Amino acid sequence: MTETESILKIDPSTRINNEDMGSKPKFWFKHEDALWLFKKARKNTGEHWAEKISSEIAELLELPTHKVKLAEYEGDTGCAVRNFLEEQETLIHGNELLSGALKGYDKEKWQGQSDHNFHNIVKALESAFPAEESLKRISYHFVGYMVLDALVGNTDRHHENWGITQKVTVTKADEAKALKLTIRRGLAPTFDHGSSLGRELLNDRASSLLQDRASVVRYINKARGGIFLYSGQKRGMSPISLVGLIAEKYPDFFTPWKERIYKLPNDFALPLVNNIPDAYMSPTSKQFALAFLAESRKLIISI
Repeated sequence: MTETESILKIDPSTRINNEDMGSKPKFWFKHEDALWLFKKARKNTGEHWAEKISSEIAELLELPTHKVKLAEYEGDTGCAVRNFLEEQETLIHGNELLSGALKGYDKEKWQGQSDHNFHNIVKALESAFPAEESLKRISYHFVGYMVLDALVGNTDRHHENWGITQKVTVTKADEAKALKLTIRRGLAPTFDHGSSLGRELLNDRASSLLQDRASVVRYINKARGGIFLYSGQKRGMSPISLVGLIAEKYPDFFTPWKERIYKLPNDFALPLVNNIPDAYMSPTSKQFALAFLAESRKLIISI
């Protein structure tokens, strides 16, 4: 694939409106008869290529996720992600679920929200999916999202970066014109993976870490994510530590995902990383992303 073919050039006339949620500049636009979100990459970061590679790894693991394209808009580089919602379907973010299920949960607090811990997330999912079989299915896929985070080093799984989908339909129940209300819920696809794969590292720092395998492992273990161990904790857990906790408490959910990671070829990420144009991702960043994935894969398999 050539560099020109891999970049989506966004026509300003297709722009619809801004998206206020989140910290990055973004807006919605139409492309190929679908709704897409353009996310501008912040200076000196690889948020755009991290988003694309991580979502493609999710697809390799057969996790539901959004389609991602590298994109440009009026000189700004970033990525475009396709809207995953069906017609008349809505997204209920994790903060809304948690505030509904837990008394006193502050859904507006973003930084340092230690009530966004795994114990409370389990409670919120139990409240949203009271049927046992549905809860098992949802929990299994949610654990898959956590394993993906550990594999790619996603540190931004805060309470607005996961959620459930909901579709409400009203139909006639009988000839008397009585109405029947049906609510269909499911776990939303995994999304917003831009804070992954060392996307914040400048070339000098990435090169320094690459000199020693142990330095890459330390970088993985020192990362702090958006999910906490307990309320009152000052910093979130590292994604790899969180997966270790899940493996201990919910081995039946974790083990199948561990097996999927194990079955990935050693060079599974090479074509994904090499497909990113050098103008968007430096050779050093590519080397680091591949080294990161090799080490995180080993850590997950060793759990």
